[in-house]
Amino acid sequence: MQKQNTQLVIMVETAVLVGAALALSMVRLIRLPQGGSIGVDMLPIFLLAFRRGGRVGLVGGALFGVLKMITYPYFVHPMQVLLDYPIPFAALGVAGFFRKDILTGVTVGTVLRCAAHVISGVVFFAEYAPEGTPVLLYSLLYNGSYLLPEAVLVGAILYLLRLRRGIFEPAQ
Repeated sequence: MQKQNTQLVIMVETAVLVGAALALSMVRLIRLPQGGSIGVDMLPIFLLAFRRGGRVGLVGGALFGVLKMITYPYFVHPMQVLLDYPIPFAALGVAGFFRKDILTGVTVGTVLRCAAHVISGVVFFAEYAPEGTPVLLYSLLYNGSYLLPEAVLVGAILYLLRLRRGIFEPAQ
């Protein structure tokens, strides 16, 4: 019975934090012309990953990616959909494997998310690269231009939250 209660608490916590991430994704500090924005929607997914571990973080991130795909759809190819929605947001959940070190977790999760977006940019959005600019460099700079500031902002918030006892400890 205790295991069922714990699983229920994890499912509810996942639903609440994924819902919070979706709500926060509607609040953008800066929006880029070809997609991407600076906000704090990664915060609840990282919090979930740090509270519940990498496996739950991966699932929560993937769910968030699917909800973003439904809410803000932009499709050019089935592989692009995977590379821009469930895969990069699931990658944020990898942070949960670094529960002892928030900054490493945020960095690894963000780099993996960026990698998925960069691959998508190279394969599916090469026409946006200015003439003479290598597509890989353009995709790295474009995606990094919003993911780096967002990672710094979210990392700073998580670091400050860590100072508050118990917020990273799972509810029983």
